[in-house]
Amino acid sequence: MNISSQEADKDSSEIKSVCSRLLGSEVNHIQRIGGGRNSKVYKLTCANDSQYAAKLYFRHNSDKRNRLVTEFSSLQFLWENGVSQIPQPLVADKDFGCALYEYIEGSNILPQEATSNEISKAVDFLVKLAELKVRKNSHFLPLASEAFFSVQAIVQNIEQRLSRLSALPNSEAPYKALAEFLTGEFQPAFHQIVNWCQTNLNQSEMSYTAEIEEREKTLSPSDFGFHNALRRANGEIIFVDFEYFGWDDPAKTISDFLLHPGMDLADGVRQQFFGEMLRGFRDYRHLAKRVEIVYPLFGLKWCLILLNEFVPQDLLRRGFAQGSDLDRSPLQIEQLAKAKRMLQKILANYEQFPYGR
Repeated sequence: MNISSQEADKDSSEIKSVCSRLLGSEVNHIQRIGGGRNSKVYKLTCANDSQYAAKLYFRHNSDKRNRLVTEFSSLQFLWENGVSQIPQPLVADKDFGCALYEYIEGSNILPQEATSNEISKAVDFLVKLAELKVRKNSHFLPLASEAFFSVQAIVQNIEQRLSRLSALPNSEAPYKALAEFLTGEFQPAFHQIVNWCQTNLNQSEMSYTAEIEEREKTLSPSDFGFHNALRRANGEIIFVDFEYFGWDDPAKTISDFLLHPGMDLADGVRQQFFGEMLRGFRDYRHLAKRVEIVYPLFGLKWCLILLNEFVPQDLLRRGFAQGSDLDRSPLQIEQLAKAKRMLQKILANYEQFPYGR
């Protein structure tokens, strides 16, 4: 069953029927409560007043990821290994593209209001995931989304994203502006930063082409941060959205947390996160230096991720999650402005990592 932005939301009666069957209890009320750019999330209330969360996943022939299987199986692995700072996975219907989870009663965490204690909780969670990599069945877990274990592979991924955007027709005004940005600003910065990375790797006697060793890999949600977390009334933090979960490079986990456009963290908080991650991952060789070198590369990658709204198949995902067709031109102009700001941020500090001590 494929879903695209041209399709209307599944009728609530159909969702209720499927979820009632999965739960073995009649769903009396369904309420849309959110979702990311790839999904829709509903709050279900049953006849006995029990509550659950239902998540419908984007699926399309152009998107090869099986988001439901990745998230549900990953949460099962974590729950079975004692990780409780996640929604408990309950049951899934792969044909319908829906999974049911424990409903989390909590509030969103505004990144700019994140406390020192909450930063520590985020680090503790990531350290706990790293400890699970030696557990039974961990080797069956997938690679995290776009997990690359050499600097060369990160650069190649940026090149692929750049080629995809550069190949788009530029007959419309936003696409002309995109082409001007890519050729006039992004590409010169990309070449400049890659050369800097290669020089620093040589000076540090680190490899551009070799992958990190297995023992230096970790388990990661990949899209990790307070934008994907809820704060319960008792202060407990619950982390959500594991569609991209899997084996990853901790340097990527750290860089993405520091760079994520959805997290407007204060510099002091970012510095705390970096320092605590280094202590939590103290057995990982050269991690601090590797973060300093790959951080600007991931910043460049985020510039291009912000421009996904120019790519037709990526607009399908966003339209699905929003539940309506998008007015794409204003959205594209907004995203291009964000990408330009990200590029200026990286150019301003790539030679001196801003969060070291």
